[in-house]
Parts: sequence; C-alpha cells; structure tokens
Amino acid sequence: MSNNDNPERFMKKNEHKEKNQSFLHVNENLSREEQVAERAHELWQQRNGEHGNDLADWFQAERELNEWHQKQTKAKASHDSMRQ
Repeated sequence: MSNNDNPERFMKKNEHKEKNQSFLHVNENLSREEQVAERAHELWQQRNGEHGNDLADWFQAERELNEWHQKQTKAKASHDSMRQ
C-alpha cells in the first residue's frame, strides 16, 4: 500500500487543514477599513505574531472581506427578488 492509499494519512491531512482554517467574523458596525485592519491582525496572530508580512496580510484581508461583502449583497438581492 502506498502512502497515498493510506486512509489514515488522508484523514490526518484533512484534520490538520481544518485546524489551520480560520473563519471570517465580520463586524458590520465597523467601517470597511476597520474590518480589514481587524482581519489583517487576525492573520498576523495566526502566524504567532511573525513580522514581515503586513502588506500580504492586508491584501488577503481585503480579498476575503470583498468576497464576503459580495456574497452578502448577492444573498440580499436574491432574497429581495423572491419576495416580489
């Protein structure tokens, strides 16, 4: 049996991925810039405060939040169109 055929190895790989995966919690009471700053800080904390990736964290936070806001807008539009 090769390593790729080992189901136990596959499960451990997925478990590891789930532990590192973060969930986006958006505080809609904050401005978009504050939301990005908060998310960038969370990304920094996930790297145990490792310095040197501040711009990468900021841009990733912007991407994640833009996607989240787009999904919210689409969901609201879909919900509103069903009510008509």
